[in-house]
Amino acid sequence: MAMQALRPAADGAPRAAAAASAAPVLEARDLHLSFGAIQALVGVSFRVEPGELVSIIGPNGAGKSSLLNCLSGFYTPSAGSIRFEGAEIGHLAPPRRAALGIARTFQGIQTYESMTVRENILCGCHCRMRTGLVAGALWWGPSRREMVRFIEEAETIIEFLELEELRHARVGDLGYGLRKRVDLGRALAIAPKVLILDEPMAGMNADEKADLARYILDVNDARDVPVVLVEHDMEVVMDISDRVMVLEWGRTIADGTPAEVRADPKVIQAYLGQE
Repeated sequence: MAMQALRPAADGAPRAAAAASAAPVLEARDLHLSFGAIQALVGVSFRVEPGELVSIIGPNGAGKSSLLNCLSGFYTPSAGSIRFEGAEIGHLAPPRRAALGIARTFQGIQTYESMTVRENILCGCHCRMRTGLVAGALWWGPSRREMVRFIEEAETIIEFLELEELRHARVGDLGYGLRKRVDLGRALAIAPKVLILDEPMAGMNADEKADLARYILDVNDARDVPVVLVEHDMEVVMDISDRVMVLEWGRTIADGTPAEVRADPKVIQAYLGQE
């Protein structure tokens, strides 16, 4: 699967320079996380700059999902700081972080199979609702205007993900790759300021991976949303990322451009393998 045409290598330098001139959108400092005697994260620091697409790689058990769970609020680190747009958010629960604009997808598909494509995407708007139960039940005034706006946004996402002919289809009747696309659409309905994707291409065939990689790049480039990606497909990671961070046994062993990481002896030994 060739992805080089999606993001030319020459794009990296100006994008990196622009990112370096601004404060991080999302930042973790010196995170520690343990499960009994198992140290999942040991002094891990991480950042994502405005407009950046950062991938996190490493062998199974390296701490990748643990880091994402700390960033999105599902795990509470024993030490360290997590900041979003300069403010400490380590004490906030996942729904509060989602309302701030931290969107997350998971390794497994988290769609509602009995609902339609559009209804699933609309679920992502829930954390942005400002009207209450009574106004919603009466379906008038602000509640009606809010729902009309959310439906318009959902339709925009449907068009963006090329799901127009399936908007009213039951998600449980769709194939795996399409359900993954709906999962991405629901995350976009949060109106994210940063998008966290945990192995979004797991289980996909080559064509489905190419399609999803294109959508991720469009989210990052056209919508200017920073993306944090955990992915095992090294060809995808190296082709679309601005920066790659490598974890091993809960520790950071490399952090740099795809070319720098690809050539790092520690990464070759720990993860990519000798050629």
